[in-house]
Amino acid sequence: MTKTFRGKFGVALATLGLLSTVLAGAAGASASLNGDLTFAASDGAAALTPAMGGSTFDFPFFSQAIQTFETQAANVSGANAPTQVPSYGAVGSTAGKKGVIAETYAVGASDVPMGTVSNGVNLDSSLLTGADAAHTLNSYVQIPVVLGGEAMMYNLPMLKKYKTPVTLSSTLIADIYDGKVTKWNDTKICQLNPSIAIIKKNKKHRVISRKCALPNLSITPVFRSDGSGTSYIFSDYLHSTQGANYKTPGGTEVYPNTTFNQGQLPANAIGGYGNPGVASDVTSKTGTIGYVEYAYVLIAKATGSSVSSALVINAKGQRIAISPTSVATDAAAFSATPPKEGSDGTVSNFSIVNGNTSGSYPIAGYSWAIVRQDWNGLGTNGSVSASLNAEKLVAKFLDWSVQTKGGQQVAKSNGYVPLPSYVIALAEQQIASMTYNKASLGLS
Repeated sequence: MTKTFRGKFGVALATLGLLSTVLAGAAGASASLNGDLTFAASDGAAALTPAMGGSTFDFPFFSQAIQTFETQAANVSGANAPTQVPSYGAVGSTAGKKGVIAETYAVGASDVPMGTVSNGVNLDSSLLTGADAAHTLNSYVQIPVVLGGEAMMYNLPMLKKYKTPVTLSSTLIADIYDGKVTKWNDTKICQLNPSIAIIKKNKKHRVISRKCALPNLSITPVFRSDGSGTSYIFSDYLHSTQGANYKTPGGTEVYPNTTFNQGQLPANAIGGYGNPGVASDVTSKTGTIGYVEYAYVLIAKATGSSVSSALVINAKGQRIAISPTSVATDAAAFSATPPKEGSDGTVSNFSIVNGNTSGSYPIAGYSWAIVRQDWNGLGTNGSVSASLNAEKLVAKFLDWSVQTKGGQQVAKSNGYVPLPSYVIALAEQQIASMTYNKASLGLS
């Protein structure tokens, strides 16, 4: 990130999460939370320091959620509450999976569930290579924690005087990342944006000429340089809408993956590390466009940046702005086929891109917390002794995180969409399946 963006990032993140802090005192004091925040002295929670990290899609959520969880737990349990949970490591979805498998993270987060098969290939085959119990998918529990949308953030400050953002279709987005559309005033973009125009009228106020006002400026696409669930959702959207039209120069169809296929990118494309890196690159250079979780648009605007997010044409042909409402509408289009985990540990029905519903914003997805199902015998897991108490603390944090009156209030205040009730039910089912030495954790 540039120094300017880095310097303002933390302040902006704190500002966005201010509502979370306000909610912390009220909710914790009322004891009306669904998640159990009761800790006894025998739990030793105040001394436990479980490490968490992964998806940068989740970073604004977890950064506030950890602080708010500790505050609310202190309101309920006083000195017995946890106080030492470290900051969330925003290292990307692939690194989050690697971390939880290596047991350097107690919780690894990813925007694409571990073990996902795409085009007949297991995206995590290189991670889950061992035949022992420590490296099989069934040894982990995968819990949906946030629902969010990906904005097409762009930097064209010369268009601020126009009342509407730039509109893009999936075809144009694919063409930009394929290197087929290279100028902002390309005819295809201009045709889709007739209101962004220089208009001349005669004395009778009749329009006599209309000229596209989009600049004759090179488009610089920004992509994720690291293994990224955000990239997976983005390419899943392009694959869903473009299919065989979205190919590498060699003609190979680009299937969703966590590593962005750089083979089809134009030479001027920029790789950014994590959502913060992509957001920084877009805010720093005029003419750029990049895909980021919506919270990063809010953060950029809170720093004073003039970036905008494009309207995207959805499956109904509507020009839709990204917002919690439009992302929620997209997710609701898939309510009849909710996410579920099979007997082999694979999560299915998690993709929610391009919902065929009026008002849907089409680039959206869930993100997942991944934890070991049973910590007995691990020794150390995520910087803490893999004890029953440590596992219970992590399970309680995740339980609180998915609750409507708990962590989902933090999610909402940071631009995410509160989890639908049927997804919370799945999350609770997954958390309830956690055991220690094959015995229930006994969470209430």
